[in-house]
Amino acid sequence: MGDLFLRINFIQSTKVIQKGQKRFFAWLWVALCAAAIFLVVPTARAIQKFVGERWGRSFFGFLVIAVVAATFLGVLSWLMIRLKIRAVSNYIWLAACAALYLYFTLKLWRNPEEAVHFLEYGLLGFFLFRAWRLIVLDKAVYLISFLTGTIIGTFDEILQWLMPGRYWDIRDVGLNALAVGLFQIALWQGVRPKLASPRIAVKSIRKVSVLFAMNLLLLGLCMSNTPDRVAALAGRFPALAFLEKEEPMREFKMKHKDPEIGSFYSRLTVERLKVTDFEKSAEYGRILREWKDKDYNEFLETFNTLNNPFLYEMRVHIFRRDRKYEEGQKAGSARRKKEAFFTAFKENMILEKYFGRTLRSSGYPWDREKAAAIEPLIDKDAAYTSPVSKDLFHWLSEAAMWIGIFVALIALIATNIVLSRR
Repeated sequence: MGDLFLRINFIQSTKVIQKGQKRFFAWLWVALCAAAIFLVVPTARAIQKFVGERWGRSFFGFLVIAVVAATFLGVLSWLMIRLKIRAVSNYIWLAACAALYLYFTLKLWRNPEEAVHFLEYGLLGFFLFRAWRLIVLDKAVYLISFLTGTIIGTFDEILQWLMPGRYWDIRDVGLNALAVGLFQIALWQGVRPKLASPRIAVKSIRKVSVLFAMNLLLLGLCMSNTPDRVAALAGRFPALAFLEKEEPMREFKMKHKDPEIGSFYSRLTVERLKVTDFEKSAEYGRILREWKDKDYNEFLETFNTLNNPFLYEMRVHIFRRDRKYEEGQKAGSARRKKEAFFTAFKENMILEKYFGRTLRSSGYPWDREKAAAIEPLIDKDAAYTSPVSKDLFHWLSEAAMWIGIFVALIALIATNIVLSRR
């Protein structure tokens, strides 16, 4: 009898050890995938330059399309041949998720390297599901995996903000979340793996609540990271002084409407733009001439939004104008040529009207022949909205944001109290 008990204990102990090992390696893959994403951040610009010079920037877009298509076909054959799944709805959901990946990749075609987020965070979503599935035994595993992925994606953007020449972008946080979320939907409705429990447990809801609260608080802190707070932090901790040269995570900007142009965004009022242009045109024009043949990103770091918003915004408008003009010259279709020239023309109108004196002193003004040459190709009276300095949440005040976050946190706490009493 004693030998039997020893054998049972040995078997149980072995199962516990194997389960622990399985969890360890599942989370190790999550950690390795997240680490690989973070390690790409400092080298991303160099990789983009290397690939762009050899195969063109569109290589990134084609790579994403190829991987999505190969993954879709691989999962499709696995479901049909190995698992012999006959439910049509599985394949419809899988096709819909793959189509959405492709749709958003094509939407990013002007900046195709951004689509690589879909590969990075799609793979991370897979590893997160494998790891959480060993802990969460019900359908909440999909939402928990998604929320964990969004936290990692937000930290990815924070790391980019800390890197010289890289910037925080709330839209990239959204892309990261979208990639993880689409993969969870594909698993949930397309693959439909068997789960140990058909009902969602209260402890799973607690995990969802904690992760959702962490997401809200982390995003709230990022959106409250204004230039004034960065400057205060750098003043208190001198080792962080380099952050003052980085583009802030959140600035409060104004949207200006112009009947001739359309609209544009600025950290300065229209009156302040005109006064600065009048008073500083000679000084700022000289700076722009001196920097004309130097690195663009280095200029933005030196004359950043904290110490010189006027010069920063003007240089970005110049960059966008000239880049779109070059795109228009190289465009293969009449439609793309018209779009690029229209953007360049309108950006030049913004520069001439609100940065005019400085522009004429800078070495960057267009000659009349250049503007006259593209004017017949576009509808110059059409409205235009410049994305320069645009903030996705420019309409949201900090106070309203934090009130919304605290209301959501209170609702989460109340929900968990009610569930625990039941």
